[in-house]
Amino acid sequence: MSKKVTIRDIAKEAGVSIATVSYVLNNREDQSISEATRQKILQIVNLHQYRINFTAKCISSGKTNIITLFVGKSKNPLCKAEAMLIAEKLYKFLSAKGYWLQIASGKEVKRFSSSDAVVCYNVDKAFFHELGEANFCPLIALDAKLIDNELFYQIYVDYDKVKSVGDRIYGADNYEVVSLPLNSEALKQEVTRVFPRIIFATGFGFSDVIANRNAVVLGETLGEYAKRFAKDVVTIDIFNQEKMEKLWQCLDIAINRLDAINHDIKL
Repeated sequence: MSKKVTIRDIAKEAGVSIATVSYVLNNREDQSISEATRQKILQIVNLHQYRINFTAKCISSGKTNIITLFVGKSKNPLCKAEAMLIAEKLYKFLSAKGYWLQIASGKEVKRFSSSDAVVCYNVDKAFFHELGEANFCPLIALDAKLIDNELFYQIYVDYDKVKSVGDRIYGADNYEVVSLPLNSEALKQEVTRVFPRIIFATGFGFSDVIANRNAVVLGETLGEYAKRFAKDVVTIDIFNQEKMEKLWQCLDIAINRLDAINHDIKL
């Protein structure tokens, strides 16, 4: 029987450290490793048909290094497009942290036993709590305002900050505000408090309202579409680098069961 290849063997044949092989196998993009070295390691790994013992790794670390992104239900193509853009951004961001992203959606409550945490994007309060009862890993609400306790985290748009941007660029009441529909009733109340005339883009028909008007648009996908009709558009990236960093901070605290002061975060 041939000898079982180990990570040490891979490192020796590639002429690199064991840590470097581990970084490549775990898709760590926060390490300075040349593309040539990555390719060499992966070729050797493939040649020897080396596979990480996922079960052993999970047992030894107590983690799976998998984050689930659960997307709230919507038939709106603009909502789906924005959700996929957020998923793409989050995948790249988490990859650099050594984590994998899996995506789930729909209205059926599921148990994600292989996840270290679940990020719920644009879901309603009832569904979030049902998901919390079915799962024993940390849950974080993204672009939803759902909780009034310190068991979970919620991260959502600071609409007062958005208003200050719109007022500074266009002047008060000299622009329209457009948002994707929100499943969270509390968040909907929050945004309508700041923008009583806000337009929720339930489809493509909102173009008539913003035609030849200035517009502040929440979401990159929506912003690109609005540019076809509006006089001028300011697009607010609702999942920018600052928000991803804050989400990562919350994930790290929640996964490692650390103490935190603020569970309600507006950005």
